[in-house]
Amino acid sequence: MNKLPALEDIRVFVTVAHLMSFSQAAAQLLVSPAYISKRIKLLEENLGQTLFFRSARSIKLTHEGQIILRSSELMLAELEHMQETLNACREEIRGTLRISCSTGFGSTYINPFILSLRAQYPLLAIDLTLTDKSVDIINENIDVDICIGGTISDQFIARRIAANQRILCAAPRYLEKNGYPVYPQELEQKHSCIAIKERNQAPAVWKLAHNQESMTVSPNSQLTVNNGEVAKQWCLSGEGILLRSLWSVLPELESGQLVRVLPEWYQTADVYAVYSRSIRTSANLRVFIENLEQYLATHLQNGFMATPSVKVDSN
Repeated sequence: MNKLPALEDIRVFVTVAHLMSFSQAAAQLLVSPAYISKRIKLLEENLGQTLFFRSARSIKLTHEGQIILRSSELMLAELEHMQETLNACREEIRGTLRISCSTGFGSTYINPFILSLRAQYPLLAIDLTLTDKSVDIINENIDVDICIGGTISDQFIARRIAANQRILCAAPRYLEKNGYPVYPQELEQKHSCIAIKERNQAPAVWKLAHNQESMTVSPNSQLTVNNGEVAKQWCLSGEGILLRSLWSVLPELESGQLVRVLPEWYQTADVYAVYSRSIRTSANLRVFIENLEQYLATHLQNGFMATPSVKVDSN
């Protein structure tokens, strides 16, 4: 036997064996008798065994055919059981899941992810809130909040679902006028900065890292806004230096509209799924988080692969 037999050949064989008729099997499977004969011949060649004794008026299983029939019936029964189990699992994914996320990341990644998830789980309803303000997942009845960096309360479960970094960038026109910063401390007085106060991100300080070294600077923020896209537009207009997630400014960096400054310095801002109950108690929550983790691993434009990491999940 050179390879495993085709599943279609096994199904045809079992049907013929049960009916003991090529023509009746063809009628039941809605195919031609020639198709049945072809599939049986291919199966016999593949197995290297004769499955039927053939006469002008009847067919009969050979000894080898009887052995293969028993194994085939068991295999098809297992496959049917597997399909039923998968269908039952899918049927359990129903009801409404309430999600919250920042406007920028939600529009760019959570929105297309939800559309792909809905195609797989059509009975799962999604209530998505995009906001650049901090959310209280308990009082606002949120099942899972998608956070980018920032501080996460120890009272919640936080599962890291993707790696992410924020980098420093500016428009060429700003750098032509003000020069490039050489040290992070220059961001405190010598240069103008654009601060973002969205969600749990503190605009007053920028925590930067370089290899094993870390530093906190208080940016000279001439402009502050609670929306990352507005902050990026200000940066593109030459208003100052911006600390922003690489996925957000990557197109502008590639086109030359923005330039990375102090490229050896960055801020870790991984993507977390934050929730108040264990995913072991909610199939909907588990399906959403695990599929989102897989989605970001292949779609997040960051240059990093998502590495599963759970902060707390002992419930």
